Amino acid sequence: MKKVHTIKILTATAALSVCVVTPIQAQEQLTREMTLEREYDPTVQDASKINRLPEVKEPAVTKRPIDYSPFTSPADPPGELTVLPPGNILTETVHNKRRGYFHFGGGMYANLSGDLGYHIIDNEQGKLALFVTHNSTGGSVKFPDDNLKRKAKLNDNLVCLDFNQSVGRNTVLNLGAAYGYTGFNYYGRSFLYSLSSTHVASTDDFETSQANRTVNFNFGLSGSGNRFGYMFGADFRHFDQKYGWRKDLDGIREDRFSPKFDLSLFLGNADRRIGIAGALDYFNYKYPHIYNRNDSTGYKSHLEATVTPYFLVGGETWRLALGANIMFISGDSLQVFASPNISVEAQVADRTVFYAGARGEIRSNDAYSLSRLNRYMDHSIAVKPSRTWLDAKLGIRSGIAAGFQIDVSAGYRNTKDAIFFIPSIYVNENMDFTSYSTVLRTDASLLHAGAALKYAWRDRIDFSLKGVYNQWTVQYDGRNYTRYTSSDTGMKPYGLPEVELNADLTVKPLAPLALTLDYYLGSGRYMLAGDREERMEDLHDLNFRASWNFNDTFGAYLKLNNLLFQNQERIYGYPMQGFNAMVGINLNF
Repeated sequence: MKKVHTIKILTATAALSVCVVTPIQAQEQLTREMTLEREYDPTVQDASKINRLPEVKEPAVTKRPIDYSPFTSPADPPGELTVLPPGNILTETVHNKRRGYFHFGGGMYANLSGDLGYHIIDNEQGKLALFVTHNSTGGSVKFPDDNLKRKAKLNDNLVCLDFNQSVGRNTVLNLGAAYGYTGFNYYGRSFLYSLSSTHVASTDDFETSQANRTVNFNFGLSGSGNRFGYMFGADFRHFDQKYGWRKDLDGIREDRFSPKFDLSLFLGNADRRIGIAGALDYFNYKYPHIYNRNDSTGYKSHLEATVTPYFLVGGETWRLALGANIMFISGDSLQVFASPNISVEAQVADRTVFYAGARGEIRSNDAYSLSRLNRYMDHSIAVKPSRTWLDAKLGIRSGIAAGFQIDVSAGYRNTKDAIFFIPSIYVNENMDFTSYSTVLRTDASLLHAGAALKYAWRDRIDFSLKGVYNQWTVQYDGRNYTRYTSSDTGMKPYGLPEVELNADLTVKPLAPLALTLDYYLGSGRYMLAGDREERMEDLHDLNFRASWNFNDTFGAYLKLNNLLFQNQERIYGYPMQGFNAMVGINLNF
């Protein structure tokens, strides 16, 4: 999933990470996805860090190593699922003594997964790494409630080059480049209809592959002296689509330029500092002519900026970050607003830590970011940036016994122009592609509470469980929604679950063998299709994996997905794969 490009306070990462980089968008409440599409976002290293508390590991639910089922979901994993280090793909073969890795797997539905990477330079002075990934599928999936089958195609590729080098005593240079290509077809159900005439489903194009193409460049320079720390950087990203609504129309073109900085001054020692950080995103659009659509509905070039003054202080058992985000959006969405950016963490008992934070941020809702959440997005209509003025969370985490960890938390978020994905109704008989998702934009607040626990025993058993309850308040304000619903009593957070549950169990009966069973539940989902509000089927996803590491060079695995043989949809109108199996190997060299 791509994170919002807001402030990155490099010299205060340890103290401000809760406040600065947590995703805010409504769609990111889906805390688990089943498809991995690696996101390339190199960042400069910390100039320095505030003293940390005594180590109490956060009991985050263990994510399976790149648990790839290539077409069970059209969306990218949000921030909770992270890319594993090289060589840790689907097996647990250790890579840190090797420079290269190769992984390849294949299975039902023509599912293919491959990774190849090599550390060209790897020493104390610098690193230069190249890696390539490929995920694809081409099998037919069955639609719920009938015998309709349709081929679901995906061809996802990413090539990345990452370089960092010490250029002085305390200075690090980072450079990066990446190219991504994702081909896919709009295989979803033709539930759409024309606003002006009867839509003829037989004219829909379910075979032609759309293409999303991305080019990234990254630069960063960070360092520190006796009394100060600094970071300067810039990112450039180009995103385009091959087709518009028809094959004879070009798709959207989007360029984003993002300079950023962070300057800090130590007040006596590294435990106290004052600083200011800033980030700017300038979006430039070249929008081809869209058939039968007013150009005023398209994306407009604009900029988004955030400036954060901050103060950090910490001791042996506590740390505090006080700051404020001052945010600006230009263009048609002209806004100036501010939010807190504060966090506190303190040891309240042996191996027990209390934490709390409050912040706000801009969610760009640019074409690229939305395509990473839902590749079937209709990009012919601009989506205003979302503005979160408060995202607060508090909790307590503890290692209460040997091998046992627990985390209990609750939070509240209030967002202006939050987005929810729904089926598009903007269709006419002259369009080739019709199974689009579009965005419903409205103000929304979220009250959530949850708990996570983890238990490990002698490197033989590893169990984790996490549950979250989400209570949404989605406000109806009449903004172009009369065509969707006449209700003025509120709407639902369409597509998002009310209750989520993740459970993972790994057993290692023998040193080289690991057996993993994982389960995901997402219940209480609704969808708005035309003028109908429908309850979606609960998501039940049960998977099994067995991996055997012959040595530190070679490993093999077997995966069985959708063991409950569910016929379900994560994105409305786009069914996921049924039961499927995959086998693969992993090599380190």
